[in-house]
Amino acid sequence: MDFSGLAKISPLYDYWLSAQTDENEEQRLLLANLESKASYLFEKEPYKWENLFQSIAREIINGDLESIRGMKILLSTIKSDQREKVIKAFSREGFFDESVIKELNTKEMVEPSNKKNRFRFLRILLVIFTNPYGIVIRRKKNHIYERTGALRNYLVKNSYFSA
Repeated sequence: MDFSGLAKISPLYDYWLSAQTDENEEQRLLLANLESKASYLFEKEPYKWENLFQSIAREIINGDLESIRGMKILLSTIKSDQREKVIKAFSREGFFDESVIKELNTKEMVEPSNKKNRFRFLRILLVIFTNPYGIVIRRKKNHIYERTGALRNYLVKNSYFSA
């Protein structure tokens, strides 16, 4: 499956393409649902949020329905109109089938299974540190994973190694 359209579905897509000025940052923050318990992630760590968004979407597309809970948490961090736009885009672009869309549209959180998926955790951790989605951070990099992701972007852009 071609995953290239996932980035365009993200509510942060325009932000990553912008100069990421203070004005762009203010516009990004207007998308946040401040009532969400997880809003800190969207507000303070947009790079991590974006990596989680794209990684979790891929996990769901590849059949890991346990990841729906993670996507619901991420979508809870943005305002309801943005959340609805994202869910409709997932459906319109054919990334998720109707059962997944239906589950994303419910407010209830499914209970996590007792099954721990260490491989999913490690894959997502690797993604956060290596930035395979090419997210460009133009603002100050506050976390080590932002620095390692930016370094990988630089190396890929300058053909030191291929992605």
